[in-house]
Amino acid sequence: MARPQAAYEPIVYRLPSFVRTRVTAAPRGSAWRLKRVTWLTPYTAEEIAQEARRAGAGAQLEVSVPTCTSDADVAAVDSLFAWLREKGVSVAVRRQDPAD
Repeated sequence: MARPQAAYEPIVYRLPSFVRTRVTAAPRGSAWRLKRVTWLTPYTAEEIAQEARRAGAGAQLEVSVPTCTSDADVAAVDSLFAWLREKGVSVAVRRQDPAD
């Protein structure tokens, strides 16, 4: 007797379309910040990550997403940049403060 297999449905998260980012260089180096307001595409996510990586260990990447972004979608954005933590870059993803 064959069992019916459950259909595999991958979990798909919708990334927010628009983000604000700030990369702050490591404290021991020169003091600089790079701010960006952009559409979040796979290409721009890679550019942002590479900028943060070039800032070196101890650098910080802050990503602000729209206030209406769901918890799951915030987690999806965080997962895009999570690999930077292994390289010594601090990553913070948060919903944009309405006062900003």
